[in-house]
Amino acid sequence: MIDSYTIYVVDDDEAVLLSVQAMLNQHGYSCRCYLTAEEFLRDAPRDQPGCVITDLQMPEISGVELQKQLLADESPLSVVVVTGVADVPTTVALMERGAVTLLEKPYNHDDLVHAVERGLEVSRLRWLEKQNRQTVVDRLATLSEDERRVMECMLTGQPNKAVAHRLELSMRTVDRRRQAVLEKMAVRTAPELALLLGSAGISFAVAEGPAGVGSNTISQ
Repeated sequence: MIDSYTIYVVDDDEAVLLSVQAMLNQHGYSCRCYLTAEEFLRDAPRDQPGCVITDLQMPEISGVELQKQLLADESPLSVVVVTGVADVPTTVALMERGAVTLLEKPYNHDDLVHAVERGLEVSRLRWLEKQNRQTVVDRLATLSEDERRVMECMLTGQPNKAVAHRLELSMRTVDRRRQAVLEKMAVRTAPELALLLGSAGISFAVAEGPAGVGSNTISQ
């Protein structure tokens, strides 16, 4: 799996960049180095699995701000932070926002390699989750508005007869649209559909509409 990933090293000390790059290359990792976070954000792909090793204190954009930008971009890249000086509040904030770890300089090379290994696994899982979500979103986009209304009723567990009454449709029409929903969403049953949406982080809720009539919403 090593060949599938790139490690991005961001540090304003060129000697550190070269040292980290040489060490990781010895372990079989491909590295790309950047002297500034601005250069990384401008040139590095952020939509693929990988790990960013970033210094905490850098001019212009710090390691903290770099992590925040990756989160804002919904990037699957994981972050390992290294620093000469770290205060407790900063360390806590970094970890709460999902940093793999924070290593204080001078750090043990084995600790850095282990952090990268953990970071790559975290990144891989994030990427898979993002891909799964996009697949589900794309399938939802293929549904017509009429099919979507039937799907929303399906997700509340309503039988075809109740759906037909609620939407003022014939049983045959409801059954046809129900089958279209299952085929387009690539599932066999309504419970499978609910699980699929849940796995993609797409929530479904029933809200009360006018005069107590339920109106369903799907939040992506």
